Amino acid sequence: MAEGRVLQLLGPSTGGIRQVVAALTSELEGRGWDVVTAGPPGVLAGLVHQDATLRDMRRLAKEVDVVHAHGLKVAWRAVGVHPLVTTVHNVVLTSNPVLRFLERRVPGDRLIATSSEVAARFTGRPVTVIPPAAAPPRPTRTTSEVRAAYGIAPDERLLVTVARLHPQKDLPTLFEAVRRLDHTRLLVVGEGPDEARLRSLAPANVVFAGQRPNAADELAAADVVVISSMWESGPLVLFEALQLERPVVSTAVGAAPDVLDEVVPVGDADALAGAITRAFSTPRPRVARPYGPEAMTNAVEAVYRDIMQ
Repeated sequence: MAEGRVLQLLGPSTGGIRQVVAALTSELEGRGWDVVTAGPPGVLAGLVHQDATLRDMRRLAKEVDVVHAHGLKVAWRAVGVHPLVTTVHNVVLTSNPVLRFLERRVPGDRLIATSSEVAARFTGRPVTVIPPAAAPPRPTRTTSEVRAAYGIAPDERLLVTVARLHPQKDLPTLFEAVRRLDHTRLLVVGEGPDEARLRSLAPANVVFAGQRPNAADELAAADVVVISSMWESGPLVLFEALQLERPVVSTAVGAAPDVLDEVVPVGDADALAGAITRAFSTPRPRVARPYGPEAMTNAVEAVYRDIMQ
């Protein structure tokens, strides 16, 4: 007999949310849940089978035990559906009062936040913090092949950051930290609107890799993975690096304070450089709590069972 039937809803997403939903769906099905997924056409292509579009949502909601909406917009499309679990993957970053009002009152009989930082936006409502996770990344090249592809010498220490080239990621502070480090190269994986400015600011020991089809290769080759963001809801790259057993240095954003033993203040190049230096001598990541698809699904299952009672 199935544990229960759950409808996973997601909106248009090409990034981390679809990977989280795919990992959760796979784990739940492996545990005996009957899972239906609905979203825009093709949003889960290549990850899991998509059963329906959002037009079918209300019909499907009548046929399941729990509806789980991933994101603020799709949660509002599910208003009036019960029982509804809403995971808040991102928050409203503008000061628009209407959007902030809608955020605070997002529908959901239970709320899940991807980090304590996200949960703090919902004062007065019970929120369960469950860090996101995706399927374990699978490198396709060896460390030696990755280093050779980017001209990284065997005696150089390799830092890797995977980030959209956008002011939110605060790469200039990371560049300042890297200037303080000898025999170190920083590999920046990603693209975005801030690329030209960042290239003009980068020191000589920074390599821009552009967008990669499988950043797991670069992450697995890193001596240390770095996240220098000013704000995050996850980020998913944190958990990918941990699953690859890479040491991670991160600013105190998103889920990093929830899972790492040490984080550094936003915008502090000296603290970032110091944490990177310490991480070079640490062969394994130092974590404060479990992470990954199994831990995520354990926590989500507990929410489902509570709401189904």
